[in-house]
Amino acid sequence: MKFNPVPLTIVDLKENASGYDSGITNFPVSLVNDHVVRISIMTEDFRWHLHPNSDEAFLTTEGVLFIDLEDRTVELAAGQFFTIPHNVKHRTRPKNGRSVNITFEKANMETVYC
Repeated sequence: MKFNPVPLTIVDLKENASGYDSGITNFPVSLVNDHVVRISIMTEDFRWHLHPNSDEAFLTTEGVLFIDLEDRTVELAAGQFFTIPHNVKHRTRPKNGRSVNITFEKANMETVYC
């Protein structure tokens, strides 16, 4: 985790996403009720998984994010938003090398890898 989210603090997403040029980096930037808001910087694919106790929503802020579902692939450009219901198997991957995304999910979300 890069830092501990603090209420009533401006979070500079561009600043938080800088300096990550390889792998997958994911850390919380805010807590909202019983949900966490995370920033995810991706330069490689994440593996197939599902969340049995939480929906997961994605907002792409930089680049393009592919979200692979069992029956199709969703392509999210910067400024686009997409929600995956709980128990839906999916994986995420950046298009053209890097994507930055904001995710919204329950703070106690479980992840089951497939």
